Amino acid sequence: MLKKLALVAVAAGVLAAVRKRTSGSTEADLWHEATRGPGAVSTPTVR
Repeated sequence: MLKKLALVAVAAGVLAAVRKRTSGSTEADLWHEATRGPGAVSTPTVR
């Protein structure tokens, strides 16, 4: 019983890590889209 519980916990951790990684790349894609092209938002310049 304890082995099954541990296996479920590991699987849940892996699933959470994969979902977090996927959402991170989606956020980066949205940022790239928002800051590039003719309809881009203004971005501060680094000096």
